[in-house]
Amino acid sequence: MSPLVSETTPMSTTTLWSVTSILPSRSWVRSALVLPPMWAALSESMTLEERDAVYEPVFSVSEDDSTSPDDENVYLGEPTQSHLEGQPKGPFSPHNPFIAPIVESRELFNVKDRNCLHMEISIAGSGLNYQTGDHIAVWPTNAGIEVDRFLQVFGVEDKRGTVINVKGLDVTAKVPIPTPTTYDAAVRYYLEICAPVSRQFIATLAAFAPDEETKAEIVRLGSDKDYFHEKITDKCYNIAQALQSLTSKPFTAVPFSLVIEGINKLQPRYYSISSSSVVQKDKISITAVVESTQLPGASHIVKGVTTNYLLALKQKQNGDPSPDPHGLTYDITGPRNKYDGIHVPVHVRHSNFKLPSDPSKPIIMVGPGTGVAPFRGFIQERAALAAKGQKVGTTLLFFGCRKSDEDFLYNDEFKTYQDQLSDSLKIVTAFSREGSQKVYVQHRLREQATLVSDLLKQKANFYVCGDAANMAREVNLVLGQIIAEHRGFGPERGEEMVKHMRSSGSYQEDVWS
Repeated sequence: MSPLVSETTPMSTTTLWSVTSILPSRSWVRSALVLPPMWAALSESMTLEERDAVYEPVFSVSEDDSTSPDDENVYLGEPTQSHLEGQPKGPFSPHNPFIAPIVESRELFNVKDRNCLHMEISIAGSGLNYQTGDHIAVWPTNAGIEVDRFLQVFGVEDKRGTVINVKGLDVTAKVPIPTPTTYDAAVRYYLEICAPVSRQFIATLAAFAPDEETKAEIVRLGSDKDYFHEKITDKCYNIAQALQSLTSKPFTAVPFSLVIEGINKLQPRYYSISSSSVVQKDKISITAVVESTQLPGASHIVKGVTTNYLLALKQKQNGDPSPDPHGLTYDITGPRNKYDGIHVPVHVRHSNFKLPSDPSKPIIMVGPGTGVAPFRGFIQERAALAAKGQKVGTTLLFFGCRKSDEDFLYNDEFKTYQDQLSDSLKIVTAFSREGSQKVYVQHRLREQATLVSDLLKQKANFYVCGDAANMAREVNLVLGQIIAEHRGFGPERGEEMVKHMRSSGSYQEDVWS
């Protein structure tokens, strides 16, 4: 058995205080390397003794050299047993994705250095259903370069195909990944290896460092919050990148059970559905900007896990035999080629972000960038209802982007909807990089204060989708000011009115940070 799967590893120089009543019965004590000053005072007053800390695993991980990774009972990325058996069964849910065909994919931006994807995903025959305003969850695959980096850092690159069995050592310990599996499959499909690493997890690795110099550096990172932010957090390193920044030597002594305990399970990513279920009940539209960001001071580019995976699928679907978006490659045919033919695992999450049941009721929508996604669905639906002869209320959209000729999403479509909805559809744009001063949707909202106030008096619903940290907060503030000014209230009363709109459901947000 290799050191990576050893059950108990003594930690000769790291100490824990012998106060067993305040320590968990199993698992690693995360704060072991970050002893605050209170422990020194406590030890002195209670004459506590120090003892060597021992890593006590929650799971056992054993290598099975007698089983081939091609064995039909070995999970190579399949999410559930029915998927492993080649007969996925519904109901499809957050625990059981539908392997959905991507029937269309195209680029929405008109620039070379940025990407925004439009995808149509078929859910026909799956039993899945959605309503306009819901979310679709995409189950990603980690990029090959990050899988290789991780396996190299932890010294198991040469054993990537080795079958491993994971078992809980306590009846309450639930194994977070399918088992038996392989090192490669665990890292590629099941673990969140690209997430920013925490100081606590870095600290747990000190006892398993390949040399004393690296160990001392990890101890410092674990005990000095500011130093950790400078060296790790500010550079947005994942765990393998962080360890590579410390040493070129592999961390072969780290038990893989500690890896499974310390790294979260790979999570699906949620996207606002950008289509109407009234118009296309069996197809779901996705609108997603591909994340690829160069951080100040960082030597690497931070790449979105799921959006680059989707970009690779789009490139493959559109004729590229070897897609490698931003230098990344993916196992896009999936485990045992079960995703071949451009498929992606998905499920639907229902939301409360909904159009009013009465289509004649006016709505105000604020959605810059990909925040316009659900509003494309809203407008698509209202255009379809109007075509059937139903009365549609004023549909006001505030949309913002950098430039009208670069990233004005669905511009041509909106022109068609404008023809269909006539004066009922009003689109107000904010192009932040076309003038001498930057203009955003909140500025346009204030400029249209009279129209917004009039629509609110007609009981309009107000919707915001996009960035929670800046845009949504500013829109909330401006709306309160508009209400106060146009109704003769003080600023506090305007804020209270917005809060009341929230509680009554007439102000709805679909935001992210």
